[in-house]
Amino acid sequence: MSKYKRKSILAAAALSAILLTACGAANKGAAPEAGSKVTEQTTETTPDTSKDTRVIKMEYGDVEIPANPKRVVVAFFQGDLLALGIHPVGTSFNDDAVFEQELGDVTVVDAFELNPEAIMELDPDLIIWNNTDDYERLSKIAPTLARNYYDMEVKDRVAFFGEVFGVPEKAEKIMSDFEKKAEESKKQLSEKGLGDKNVILLENQTKGVLRVFGDDYGRGGEIIYKYLGLKAPERIQKEVMDKEGVDYIDISYETLKDYVGDYIFSDERIAEMKDVEVWESLPAVKEGRLVQNSSGMFWFSDITSMNAQMDFVMDSLLKTVDGQTR
Repeated sequence: MSKYKRKSILAAAALSAILLTACGAANKGAAPEAGSKVTEQTTETTPDTSKDTRVIKMEYGDVEIPANPKRVVVAFFQGDLLALGIHPVGTSFNDDAVFEQELGDVTVVDAFELNPEAIMELDPDLIIWNNTDDYERLSKIAPTLARNYYDMEVKDRVAFFGEVFGVPEKAEKIMSDFEKKAEESKKQLSEKGLGDKNVILLENQTKGVLRVFGDDYGRGGEIIYKYLGLKAPERIQKEVMDKEGVDYIDISYETLKDYVGDYIFSDERIAEMKDVEVWESLPAVKEGRLVQNSSGMFWFSDITSMNAQMDFVMDSLLKTVDGQTR
């Protein structure tokens, strides 16, 4: 039987036998220890004697994958694959994502509580997973590339996926276009007098508590601070962004005025702050510099979502100065 020949989907009662059979298609190399952190990966193509597979070097060993995977299951970074022209057969949740409709035909699998049977039913030929603790079980179903992809800069991650799917030039162009778009957007902000404004990213938690985010925890921080070059208010810079390992802090309503900036970006739950006196007294709120965004759009940090986030941020900021959109 060919190494990547489709495995028949057997009844749940025969699951253990299926898993043992699938071991023959398991990834080469030892599984990572639980909780281990997977670091850099590189890719290389197998010799010309085999055009059907390629080898991906992971921290835990070489993984032999199909040269042209057709049935991919991916957790959290489905937007990166879509940008590269890969339509997965299974993903983690897509709720409120910019690609929710595009992936309306895919099966959603639980990326937090692993269900091997559900993934096996999709008959994948490649699994891209964000939790290395699940590697051993997943690799018995199909070749698995497991690591914490959130630890990768978007440019490195898109390049990695470009190599995995044999489209490195396309990956390079995607990032080149994105970076050019960011530079043009920064220039436009400067021309409109917005380049030196500061922005706070807020999320309403429980009554009396607000959460403030930096530039490494989604919520638009990477786009706003890293790519568009806008600044955080001084206390957020010192207490969040300048501190190692701190992604956000919680603050009280009473201290909000000491943190707030020229602009406030927040999700839908900020509407619950209406009629809170300290909130209504903030200049950014009174003067129309509060931007409410979709929490779903800003939860994801793949390149498809980041492109949409940049468009949204730019349109929202420009509307505050002259009502125009790009």
